[in-house]
Amino acid sequence: MKKHKSIVCSTRRLPRALLAAALAAALLTGCAGQEAGQSASALPASESAAQINSSAVEKLLNGEHILNAAPRGYQGELLAQNGQGDYRVVDRFVCYTDYTTGVREPLCDVAGCTHKDENCPAFTPYSREVALAGDWVLTCGRDADGTYSLDVRRPDGGDKKVLFSGLGKISFHPLSAALEDGRIWLAMEGKAVLLDPETGETEEGAELPEEFAGGAAFGSGLLHGFSDGKELLEEYYQPSGDLKTDMQQQEEILSETTFTVTVWDPRTGEEVPLLSWDNGKWQSLSCWNNKEILFSKAQGRFEAWDLATGETTVLAENWPENQFIVVGCVWDDHLMLETMWKAEPDNIDTWRECLFALDLVSGELTEITLRNHGGGGTTLPRIMGESEDMFYVVSHGMDTEYMTEEMALISKADYYAGVDSMQPIKDVF
Repeated sequence: MKKHKSIVCSTRRLPRALLAAALAAALLTGCAGQEAGQSASALPASESAAQINSSAVEKLLNGEHILNAAPRGYQGELLAQNGQGDYRVVDRFVCYTDYTTGVREPLCDVAGCTHKDENCPAFTPYSREVALAGDWVLTCGRDADGTYSLDVRRPDGGDKKVLFSGLGKISFHPLSAALEDGRIWLAMEGKAVLLDPETGETEEGAELPEEFAGGAAFGSGLLHGFSDGKELLEEYYQPSGDLKTDMQQQEEILSETTFTVTVWDPRTGEEVPLLSWDNGKWQSLSCWNNKEILFSKAQGRFEAWDLATGETTVLAENWPENQFIVVGCVWDDHLMLETMWKAEPDNIDTWRECLFALDLVSGELTEITLRNHGGGGTTLPRIMGESEDMFYVVSHGMDTEYMTEEMALISKADYYAGVDSMQPIKDVF
């Protein structure tokens, strides 16, 4: 196992769309875990514009309605996991993957079904989001006529029923499938709606904020992140007609962007400001244990910013500048950092993907060395799910013509140690 005392990043700035996506992914990753840290300090006022309202935060964390957000995977996609496996649509079938056996099978309770066509109850001809609430698996998405529908079924595929159909947009996004006592918050025609999948009853909440980017639960609300980048571009950007010059100008303007995180109550629409930071100084990566994990671009340091108190904890320092972070997400109380490293200037062939795991409890950094499993090219084993002892990973590669994708299980111990014991998922259909 390779151990390192420093991590990597650079001061490269991303276009506004990618900045927004990165912030959303960081907020959507969920805020759960153990206490961490080495040294705490008060956050400088110049770097945190939001003044935390202690009484409002206490009310959020100790209120009558406490939310729990569903887990999020690589780049913030919604995951339907129960701790032993996960539910997702694979080859047009709603399937369950058991992390203990490594077997994936359709959610079908019909004896003798071949799971080959639309006659199988697990078949879905259209793209579907999948979520869990109580004892139900929910699937939602657009139908052939452009309207949306939502159905529920038991974890074994039985008792399938359609709760809504023929309506305007219904989605688990952007509410990150926030759960509350066996019920689930979803977005329905521009409003937050609390659904009981057992009865089909709903409770209408507040209208969704414009460009709502959030979803990690924080007490009785959901984190909502936004920036003033759009306003800055509208005020200062002057197109020159030269693509390279215009991109540089946009990046310079966006370096002055301020990100703000608030907590939004889906019942009332009330927002409570928590923290703000300067994009020119900080890169937001994920949310863990009610803390925002950020990287200091100038100081090469990772910090955890407590969203309830504003205090900071140093996680790791002295990271070199020859790599920049593409994405970060939390699994197993580790911040998984996917980075890019360029060995030789002006030679695109030397770009290399890297993957590191930063232990949020100890601050120890491990380079994940697994590569090229199941195909050619660089294939990082990106984590898609976890149980107590196992990671569910996906690796991409190339055969002679097409991009390949392999989903596999590997023990957490082997993953960190770089031991290639990945076992491909076995399909029964």
